[in-house]
Amino acid sequence: MKKLSWLLVLAMVVSLFAMTASAEGDYTQAPMLDAAVEAGELPPVEERLPETPRIVKEILDEYLDYESGNYGGTLRLITSVVNWDADGFVGMDENFLTMESANSDVITPNVVEEFTANDDQTVFTFKLRKGLKWSDGEEVTMEDIKFGVENFVFNEELTPVVAAWMRDGGTAAGEPMKFEVIDDQTFTLSFNSSYGGFAVHLSIAGWKGYSEFLKPAHFLKPFHPDFAEECHGSLDAYYEFLQPYGTIMGYDDVSEEGVWCYIFNQIDMTNWELTDPNDALTSVYFKDAGQTTNFPHLYAWIMKSCDNGITTWERNPYYFKVDDEGKQLPYIDYVTSTLVEDMEMVQMKYMSGEADFGRESATIDNISLYRENEAKAGITAYTTSMHNNPTPLTLNINYGLNTDGTVKDDDESKAWQEVINDIRFRKALAMSIDAEEIVDAVYKGFAEPDPRYPCTHDVDGANALLDEMGMMDTDGDGFRETPSGLPFKFQIWNSKEANDIVPTIELYVEFFAEIGIKAEGYSTESTLRDTAVNANEVPARCSWIHMDILWHYSDWFTSVWCPLYQKWVDKGGLSGELEGSTEFLEPSDDIKQFFLNIQRMFTETPEVAVNDLLPQLAQFMADNLYIINPVTNAQQCVIINSDIGNVPTGGIGISWNFAMEQFFYNHPEEH
Repeated sequence: MKKLSWLLVLAMVVSLFAMTASAEGDYTQAPMLDAAVEAGELPPVEERLPETPRIVKEILDEYLDYESGNYGGTLRLITSVVNWDADGFVGMDENFLTMESANSDVITPNVVEEFTANDDQTVFTFKLRKGLKWSDGEEVTMEDIKFGVENFVFNEELTPVVAAWMRDGGTAAGEPMKFEVIDDQTFTLSFNSSYGGFAVHLSIAGWKGYSEFLKPAHFLKPFHPDFAEECHGSLDAYYEFLQPYGTIMGYDDVSEEGVWCYIFNQIDMTNWELTDPNDALTSVYFKDAGQTTNFPHLYAWIMKSCDNGITTWERNPYYFKVDDEGKQLPYIDYVTSTLVEDMEMVQMKYMSGEADFGRESATIDNISLYRENEAKAGITAYTTSMHNNPTPLTLNINYGLNTDGTVKDDDESKAWQEVINDIRFRKALAMSIDAEEIVDAVYKGFAEPDPRYPCTHDVDGANALLDEMGMMDTDGDGFRETPSGLPFKFQIWNSKEANDIVPTIELYVEFFAEIGIKAEGYSTESTLRDTAVNANEVPARCSWIHMDILWHYSDWFTSVWCPLYQKWVDKGGLSGELEGSTEFLEPSDDIKQFFLNIQRMFTETPEVAVNDLLPQLAQFMADNLYIINPVTNAQQCVIINSDIGNVPTGGIGISWNFAMEQFFYNHPEEH
């Protein structure tokens, strides 16, 4: 990754993005809106845009030669998950700031007009875009920020625990951020200690959105008891207003403790819910309560219907972005998401030309089929870098332990704990793996062995290490026992999250059998898997992990390879709050330092995080092999209609979704 220029970016922010799209302030709208404007149903485009629109810049210049596009057409997506479309979510989500290409050194204002930080990275100042409008035409004001922070984030009923990233140092043990209104357009968020990575949270980390603490107060106040007098005249009148909504949700008495929170959260639409019609189509869900309008937002497209498995969005006439010629975005008029039965049907839709964009479900093992069908389907199958490490093996060093660190009584726990903390065992597993075979068999050559891990299929070397440990096949069944003679085997858990998971696990099982280690794959539903992980019942897991690929996700799977230690951290162990406690298991000093470095990834500036801390984290994992990562630089497919323009040429694949409002059809009349 190239060296970051964080301070330079901050210094340029105000001057660079204070520009308007054109010196004269002339703007153009999509033709589909002309009739509504002429009829007086919509204001002119100049009145719908903020005084300083956001000039769209989602992709780094090195990956996109931007063209001012044509208006019109429909972008078709496909999903196999009810009320969820991953490509739609990533493509439509908006945050306060933007990290260009989703994994770069450039963070700029997005929903806000300006953003600055003081020298010690404790006070962050934001300026709202004057004239910014919600999708219902109401202006975004400081009241929306105040409501989101004071009446949502700091409301103990709606938010019992303020998120760690909104606290000092980005940790659960820190004090919550402080909020101050400076004037009608300006506010600050401040912390007691340096928090150089706060901007990363407001741009990309964890796929957050502006909805974390910017909320349409005019729409939500009537549902909040703090505004019962203001909106309804009395608390009794508030409950009377709320009751029809509660009845629809199955509550007979909305005055009962906590009920209003459930109703409020159903009315409120977070960014994660923008593809769910139960949240986006408020007027449908709460029709019998007399609700006639839908939840207002700032996204490029507005959900209009969900019928017969097809969800339809149309352009938001108040969207705040323009191109450098003054054309209001998005270029494409409509987006649809069609629900199909399963992933196999998704692939069929891609190959038959019934989808115009697909990344989340496009699979590298189908690349040949996609390309065979390109001409017939009118698609182009691109390959670009994934945003994670594919199919690493995670080994749980806490499996078989009680919370006080003692080993459980069963033989499986005793056997696991007898070997798992010996680096020779973990190294033997790694050495038995043939990374080249995984690259060829699973990724069809579209990946590389990770040189940091000894996955060279050195069977002799692996056997020597196990022999040295005293793991021998004492019963002659072809598999080794522990040094004390206990039978040994383990399961590799998964939920078939992607097409490469199970084939890779099958290879792991074969490799380990070659050195006398008995393993088996175990597939289960994701909810059951997560419950088992939380209960420390999963000895090993195979899954995509972001690790050092998507650095700002800070995903090192600590809840899987050391879940008891993770709970110690979550409860404030690193800050000394659990000194002397036997309720949580304290990790060794080197693992404590690993956790501290993960936290520092967000307290330091992105420059320090990426150039100093990230290599330390990656080296720690390669040295200790709690996660074994045979393969890196895996490519993924992105399927795009061949008539679409402004397609990126590089960067991680998921960043291409961020270009969705920039996509256009060269021949929109055909789509």
